[in-house]
Amino acid sequence: MTRAIPLQAVLEVVGEFDRSGGASVGLVAWELCIDERLVLHAWERASTAGLIAPAGKDQHEQLWRLTPAGWAAHFGEREKA
Repeated sequence: MTRAIPLQAVLEVVGEFDRSGGASVGLVAWELCIDERLVLHAWERASTAGLIAPAGKDQHEQLWRLTPAGWAAHFGEREKA
């Protein structure tokens, strides 16, 4: 994959890691098998829109979780598909 990923892909991966403490940009990129740079645009959109929020830190990275608005956007898009 050589282009930026959609916002929905970020929300989906972050949601998958909610119970384990959250996800980082690096983890999302790793899960999607793409370079972190391709995640950044969607990640910034999610953060700016209040769809993700800081959830703490692991040893190396800031972890994020979906906010209630993020969950609504995540499930709303899945229902449309």
